[in-house]
Amino acid sequence: MGLAGPALTDLAGVWRRSLLVDGEGGRDTTTAVTWVQGPARYADLRQPAGLSHPRGTGSLNDLSFEQLLALAEQEAFAGRLSHADGAFHWGRTIDYRPPAAVPDAGRLEWRGPVLVEEGLYAPYVEHWHPAGDIGGPCAAVELVDPRSGQAGLLVRAGSWFGYARGRSEPLPAHAALTELVAGAADAGRARELLDVEVSLGRITDDRWVIDRSTLPHREGRRLAPTLTDSGGAGLSVSDTGPTGTAYPRRWEISTAEGPLHVLAAPGN
Repeated sequence: MGLAGPALTDLAGVWRRSLLVDGEGGRDTTTAVTWVQGPARYADLRQPAGLSHPRGTGSLNDLSFEQLLALAEQEAFAGRLSHADGAFHWGRTIDYRPPAAVPDAGRLEWRGPVLVEEGLYAPYVEHWHPAGDIGGPCAAVELVDPRSGQAGLLVRAGSWFGYARGRSEPLPAHAALTELVAGAADAGRARELLDVEVSLGRITDDRWVIDRSTLPHREGRRLAPTLTDSGGAGLSVSDTGPTGTAYPRRWEISTAEGPLHVLAAPGN
């Protein structure tokens, strides 16, 4: 018999998925799935096993069309998690794939040490496990680029962080990203379709280092978040330009939760 489901505050931390059972009974135990949850905001990155994800590249410009097409198999999103009427709803402010036909919502229940998620609008079951290191600083901000209007998000849960940056233009709803990339007129258009970032990493000795990302060239780089004014209205992170050169991307903070100072790397 299952135990009572968690409250939103119980979910702050980092979770890894061990099992997905889809509506047709298919089972997935190999996709690398990590969910970083703050007070309410979150980031989620899902990368299939065997993904061709070359390290050492400077930007998407260094990838072949075949490598770009492989990246389209990823799934990633970030936004705000809410709890209403016994179900959890994952609002997607930033989504690597085109918007889905149904909302992302499910019921969560503890079954022994496993947190089981059952889909509310789509038939699926997922098994989640805490990735250790529960507790510690917990905070998040939603961001907006004052020049382009792109959305961003930064969340911290203990020594983990998730960072997301939206694409410059929305994708058509209910489409498949793999089909959009495969049908792109050229590699330049394919890169535009894939130029959205969801990165996860660890904080060690005040160094915020990206471990996994939808963008291969971001892996191993420092995020270096910095509050840009004493009033807490801005945030700067280290981004990567088209040629692979690092530069500061400046954001305006639109929404904040938790202590802002834990989202800044000292000395940056």
